[in-house]
Amino acid sequence: MWVSVSMAFKLTYIDGQEDTYDDDTKWEVDEGVLKLGRGDGDWSVLVSPGHWATIELGKGKKDGKKDKPKNEDDSDDDKDDG
Repeated sequence: MWVSVSMAFKLTYIDGQEDTYDDDTKWEVDEGVLKLGRGDGDWSVLVSPGHWATIELGKGKKDGKKDKPKNEDDSDDDKDDG
């Protein structure tokens, strides 16, 4: 079992989707199952080992806001001015 007490993190799922969590989210990995919640031992989300790929520590936002996903279609480089 691996536990993080209070550190922001980025969770990547096997399909490549990423979610960023703030310092207030507690988590634990128990036999491959990722457990998420607001309090130690008070888990509100359980993620199967077949659904999540990686956890990167220190990637979260302290204010609880998630990073806005980049959309290549919004790039100014692709716009035609004339």
